[in-house]
Amino acid sequence: MLCNGTKAEAQAIKEELKELLSTMGLTLSEEKTKITHITEGFEFLGYKIIRSMGKNGDMAPKVHIPKKAITRFQHKMREILAPSITEDSVSAKIVAQNALTRGWCQYYQTTSSPSSTFDELSHELWWLMAHWLGRKYETSIPQVVRRFKKENSFGTKNTTLIMPDEYKAKKLLRKKWFNPYTEKEKIVREKLFWYESLWIGNEDREGSSDLREEVIRLKGTTCYVCGTELHPYEVEIDHMKPRVRFKDKTEADRMKHLQPLCTSCHRAKTKTDLKVLSRMR
Repeated sequence: MLCNGTKAEAQAIKEELKELLSTMGLTLSEEKTKITHITEGFEFLGYKIIRSMGKNGDMAPKVHIPKKAITRFQHKMREILAPSITEDSVSAKIVAQNALTRGWCQYYQTTSSPSSTFDELSHELWWLMAHWLGRKYETSIPQVVRRFKKENSFGTKNTTLIMPDEYKAKKLLRKKWFNPYTEKEKIVREKLFWYESLWIGNEDREGSSDLREEVIRLKGTTCYVCGTELHPYEVEIDHMKPRVRFKDKTEADRMKHLQPLCTSCHRAKTKTDLKVLSRMR
């Protein structure tokens, strides 16, 4: 609740809200409720809202990225690119990190001057990715840069790591607000950013994404069964002989045993392979 008045008036409004909630069978949480001045600021929906000196020397309301939100983003980056998890594919890690960067930066794009924060996080992410690649391939940073550098980022043939500084400050356009009690208009709620639902790049079969990219690089994007030309993202990688029939799984993943297929042909072949395996049992 925002109010233009004294602390005593704010306290009175709080008591009124407490009584109103009690009529609905709800209780106002004293632990989660506090009265503060706008110059001290408060956090709401992951934003730091405060009033401070503006460019023209006047006091103005501002929306900042809270320090704890930045810290949590850094911790999530380090979880995805943890040095102890180097068995996963490069492309899988890039996809996971891109989902985090895209969601977080879009959420905070409309804050006051987010560029400096995005620049600092980009610098940290660059080095995290460089060291992760160095540990994965047991090589030096210069060699990592020569092999994976793509402009100011890293990437493979089909994936590129998104840097936070690619997101520029965006002005939040004010929209007409509809009163739900007097006007028939659906209110679109703010979409919160959830860390819990983010994938950190772990694969069911470690290294499968890198293997997929290698097959596409060497054997192309044409379905080996029907001859359809596919987009790289449409290609499905198939073991010519079912993988479970190989005693040595490393041998099963060699290039001579793999082929690119379209979705229809891959499903049909999988169905046939399952029938053959069931008969063998």
